[in-house]
Amino acid sequence: MQCHRAHTLQKAIALTLLALAVPAWWWVYHPVQPMVLDPALFLFFHNAVEIFAVVVAALVFLTGYRAVLSARNGAVVLMGVGFLGVALLDALHTMSYAGMPDAISANSPQKAAFFWLCARMLAAVSILVYASLPRAPELSTLHKRLAALVMLSIVAALAFFGLLWPDRLPQLFVAGQGLTPLKIRLEWAIIAVHLLTLLVLWLRRVELVDECAMALGFAVALSIASESFFTILGVNGIGVANMLGHLYKVAAYLYLLHATFNEAINRPLQRLSAQHLREQQVLNAAPDGILWVNLSGLILMTNPAVERLTGYAKDQLLGQNVDIFLPEHQRERHGADMRGYFIDPHGRTMGCMDVQLQRQDGSMLPVDISLGHWEDKGQSYAIAYIRDLTERKGFEESLRHRATHDELTGLPNRWMFNLQLSQALTQAKRTGRHVAVLMLDLDDFKTVNDSFGHAVGDELLVLVSQRLGASLRQSDTLARLGGDEFAILLADMQSTDEAMAVAAKLIATMGKTYTLIGQEIHSSGSIGIAFYPGDGQNADALLRFADMAMYQAKRSVHGSYAYYSPQFELRAQENMRVQVRLKEALDNGRLRLFYQPKMAANGETMLGAEALLRWHDDELGDVSPARFIPVAESTGLILPISAWVLETACQQIAAWHRAGTPLQVAVNFSAQQFRQGNVADQVRAVLQRTGAPAHLLEIEITESIAMEQPEAAHAELSALVALGCTVALDDFGTGYSSLAYLKSLPVSVLKIDRTFVKDIAADQGDAKICRAIIALAHSLDMTLVAEGVETPSQLAFLRNLGCEVYQGWLFAKAMPVSELTARLLESRDRHEFDFEAIAQ
Repeated sequence: MQCHRAHTLQKAIALTLLALAVPAWWWVYHPVQPMVLDPALFLFFHNAVEIFAVVVAALVFLTGYRAVLSARNGAVVLMGVGFLGVALLDALHTMSYAGMPDAISANSPQKAAFFWLCARMLAAVSILVYASLPRAPELSTLHKRLAALVMLSIVAALAFFGLLWPDRLPQLFVAGQGLTPLKIRLEWAIIAVHLLTLLVLWLRRVELVDECAMALGFAVALSIASESFFTILGVNGIGVANMLGHLYKVAAYLYLLHATFNEAINRPLQRLSAQHLREQQVLNAAPDGILWVNLSGLILMTNPAVERLTGYAKDQLLGQNVDIFLPEHQRERHGADMRGYFIDPHGRTMGCMDVQLQRQDGSMLPVDISLGHWEDKGQSYAIAYIRDLTERKGFEESLRHRATHDELTGLPNRWMFNLQLSQALTQAKRTGRHVAVLMLDLDDFKTVNDSFGHAVGDELLVLVSQRLGASLRQSDTLARLGGDEFAILLADMQSTDEAMAVAAKLIATMGKTYTLIGQEIHSSGSIGIAFYPGDGQNADALLRFADMAMYQAKRSVHGSYAYYSPQFELRAQENMRVQVRLKEALDNGRLRLFYQPKMAANGETMLGAEALLRWHDDELGDVSPARFIPVAESTGLILPISAWVLETACQQIAAWHRAGTPLQVAVNFSAQQFRQGNVADQVRAVLQRTGAPAHLLEIEITESIAMEQPEAAHAELSALVALGCTVALDDFGTGYSSLAYLKSLPVSVLKIDRTFVKDIAADQGDAKICRAIIALAHSLDMTLVAEGVETPSQLAFLRNLGCEVYQGWLFAKAMPVSELTARLLESRDRHEFDFEAIAQ
C-alpha cells in the first residue's frame, strides 16, 4: 500500500511498530518470567490510553461526518458514523474496567471484555465498509442524521445489555483462568475481518491511491497486531500483552485519523485550492472582460481582457467608478440605472444589452454586457461580462450586404429588388406615375460558359452589369436575380415610352463586343417589359409578366425586347395545365409506348422499330409529343419520363427476345439526360435489371446533343457502344453539323429528317441535301434511315440514292405493342427476316 503523498517519518514509524510486533508477540507468548504490573499503575495506564483512543475515535467521527467534496463522500461519512459507535463503546469499556467505580452493575473483566469486543468488531467492519464501497454521491443531511441515529441506537442496545446484565452474556473471561475460547475466537474473527480489509485495499490500490491508502493499510495492520496481543492475555489480564495491545490500538487509530483527515479535509482543501487556481486561470484567459463592482459602482476586480478592451491598466481601474467607461453625459443616468438594479437585482444574459464603451483614448467600442448579482455578508455585488462586438458588428454588416446584394456583381439581389419595387409601387399609387419592370437575359450565355469556362462567364456578367449600370439613371435600380438574368426598375415615369427608349439603349449597349482573355466575345440580351398600372398591380405580377415577355423576346429574335401581353399568360397557364396532367399521367401509369417499324426497301422486311411516346388524357384528349415534350423539358419532367421510356422499352426488348422474335428498338435520349452524366451507367443498370440484350438497344440522339458538348458526348457515346448498344444520329442536317466531330463520334446510323424527305421528289434542294447526306453516311460506313416516308415516289427516289432503311406511314404508323408483336410473329412464320442473326 502506498499513499499518493509519501510521509517518510510516518511510514518509518509504522514499519518499525509492525516489525517490533513480531518479537514482542513471541516474547509475551513465551515469557521467561511472567510480568504482572501493579494494578493501580496499570489502571492509570489503561484509562489514559483509552481516553486518548476515545478522543481519536471521536475525531475520526467528526472529520468523516463533516466530509465535503470527497469523491467517496458517502463511504467517508459511514466510516465516521461507525467510529462514533467505536468511541462510545471504548468509553463504556473504560468505565466498565475492573478497578473503576461500578457503572450501574459491578465492573468486571467479563463486562469490560464485552464492550472491548463490540468496539473492535465495529471498528473492523467500519474500515472494511469504507475500503469496499465504490464512489458514491454525497449523503444528504437527513441521511447522515439517520445513520448517526441508527448507530446511537445500536450502541444504546449494547450498553443496555452490557451494563445491566453482563453476567447473562456468554463468558469471555474467567477469573483465575483467563480468556475463554469464545473470547479468543472472536479476537481471531476480528483479525480475519482486518485481513479481508487488507485484501480489499490491495485489490483496489489503484482506485484508492489518492485516498492515502498507505495510512489506511497501516491502520489495519496495526489493528491486527493489537488484536493478536489480546489472544494471549494472562490469568489476571493486566500484563504486558494487554498494555501492548492498547498501545497498538491507539497507533492504529492515529493512522486511521490521518487517512480520514486526508480524505475528508485535506484532499477537499487541495481540490478547492486547485479549483481556485483554475478559476483564476479561466478568469485570466477569458476573452470577455469581467468586472466585479460593489453597490456604489466601484470596481473591485478586473481580468486582463478588460485591460485589452478599455486600454486602462488594472491599477488605473481598481477603486474607480464603473462609469469611467461612459461619456460624461451618460454617467448620471447610468448611476440611476445601477441603483435601480441593486434595488431589484436580476440576471441579464449575453445578447440583451448592446452599448458603446468609451476606451481610454476616447474611442467608442461596441460591446454586449451580461450581468450577474450575489450577496456576501449582507453586501451586494454585481459582476459584468463585457464582450467586444466589433467583429460581430462587421460580420453582421457583411451578412446584411450579402443578404441584399449579389456577391459576384455587387448589384442588389432579388430580395432587395422586390423591396425597392414594392416601395416604388407605393409611391406610384400616390403620384399616379408609371413604373416599368424590365427583365433581361443574356442570349446563349451557356455557350460562353461551355466554351471558355465559368470564370470567363463570371467576368462577362461583371462587365454586363457595369455596362447596364452606366446606361441607367441614378434613380433607376439594376439587380441581378441569378445566373445571367438581370432586372431593371424604372420608377416615376410619366409615360411608357421612356421604357422603350431605355430598352433600346440597353439592347444597343449589350450588342457591343466584350474583350475577354484576349478575344472578342459577342453577347446580346433579350428584354421583357411589364408596366404598372397597365399590366400588374403588385411586384410579383410585374416580375412574372416581365419574365413572360422576356421569353417571348428570346423565342422571336435574339437581341430584342417585347412587351407583356395577356396571351403570354394564357399560354403559361395552358403549359401549367399540361405539366400537372403529365405529372399525374406519369405517376399513374397512363403514358404508353408505341412502336413504329423500320422497314427494308422491299417494304416487307422489318429491320427494327422506334419507341415513340404517346399520351391520351381524359381531359386533354390525345396530346401530341410536340405539345407535351417541350413542357416536360422546361419543367424537368423529361428526366423521369425518359427513365420510364428506357425501362419500358428494355422490358419489351427482353420480352420479344425471350419469345424468339428479337427486334432492335431505338429509344430517343434527351439533352438533359446527357447533361446529367453517367448515361452509360444508367443504361447498363437498366439492361441488367430487365435482361434486354445490349445490341438490341439503339440510342437515338440529336445533332444538338452531340454538338453541345462534343468531348463529353464522345465519352458517353463510346461507353454506350462499349456496352454493345448502337448509336443513331437523329434529325441530321437540321442543326449546326460539324463533320469533324461527326467523324470522331461512334455513330453507326444517320437518320434523314422528314423535312428533307417530304418534298424530295419535287424540290431539287431537298434532293441535293438527301443525296449529300446519303453519300456522307456511305463514306463513313454508316447506315441510312429515312424518316417520314409516306409515298411510293419518295420511296423510289430514296431507293435510287441507296438508302437502306425506311420509316413512315407508307409502311406503318406507330402501333401498340400487341399489334407489333402480332406482326413479328407473322413475319417469323413467313421467315421474312433472320431472327437468329438479329439475336446475335
